[in-house]
Amino acid sequence: MAEELQGLLDRIHKEGIQKAETEKKELITHAKKEADAILKKANQDAKDIVKKAEEKAIKEEIKAKASIQQAARDIIITLKTELIERIHLCVKNLVAEAMTPKLMSDIISKMADSFAKSSGKKAELSLIFSPKDLDKMAQHFKINLADNLKKQPEILQGHDFGAGLQIGFKGSDVFLDFSDDALTDIISGYVGSRLASILNEK
Repeated sequence: MAEELQGLLDRIHKEGIQKAETEKKELITHAKKEADAILKKANQDAKDIVKKAEEKAIKEEIKAKASIQQAARDIIITLKTELIERIHLCVKNLVAEAMTPKLMSDIISKMADSFAKSSGKKAELSLIFSPKDLDKMAQHFKINLADNLKKQPEILQGHDFGAGLQIGFKGSDVFLDFSDDALTDIISGYVGSRLASILNEK
């Protein structure tokens, strides 16, 4: 009886140990699987974070380059505008200085000669001067009537320019503008286009 009881106890002990070992192995296997899954997920999360960080860095770099390029374009446009304004003012002042009574008389004489040669008749002129030049040019023509003019020119005052003159030929569609505004626009247009091409070069 005692032997049977001991055998039963030994068998229960053995089965308990085996069951415990099996459970231990299962727990270890399960823990390893969970650890592998956690590690795999952590690795994937790390890769995703790195990928997103790289994509964000690329986007920020593109954005920064675009901002720099836009700022550079804005600076060039501002610089171009300011330079053209300064050139325009400088040219206008130089034109006003250059338009002396003698130069204007030479222009009128040459234009009248040219008209006479092309039309075969002496010119009848309407001359428009700025307020500051009107009196001295009117006096000039009273004293120095040009031979190539049919009669004393009609002398008028212009109100929309500061220096120079405008010449109209009566009986024709010819009208020549030598005002400071017109000459400044022509010169500044040429200089401005050259300036723009220089500033637009890479």
